[in-house]
Amino acid sequence: MNAIQPAPALALAGNDNLKAWAKAALFVALLVGLMLFAQQALATDGTEFSDAATKFESWIKGNLGKLAAFVALAVGSVVAAVRKDWSWFFGAMILSIGVGILVGVVNASFTATI
Repeated sequence: MNAIQPAPALALAGNDNLKAWAKAALFVALLVGLMLFAQQALATDGTEFSDAATKFESWIKGNLGKLAAFVALAVGSVVAAVRKDWSWFFGAMILSIGVGILVGVVNASFTATI
C-alpha cells in the first residue's frame, strides 16, 4: 500500500525537533521585538540614577562611611587580638581605606569627558 503524505499545514505535527526550533525562533523574535520597543519607550538622558549615586557617595564619604570603617577596624582588632593573627586587622584596614578610594575611582570613570 501507498503511504499517505501529510498535508503541508500538518508538517510540524510529527517532527518534535522542528517544533522546538520553531518555538525557539518565535521566542527570540518576540524577545528582540520587546527589546526594541523597550529601547524606544524608555529612552532617557542618562541622569535617572544621579540622585541615587549622589546619595550613595555621601553615605560612603559621610558619617555612615566613617562609622562602617570604625566598626570594621574594631572587629578586625578584636579578632586579631583573640586569634593572634594580624591579618584580620590589616584586612579590615585595607577594606576601610579601599572603600573610600573605590568611590573616587568609580566617580572619576563615570564622569570622564570624551
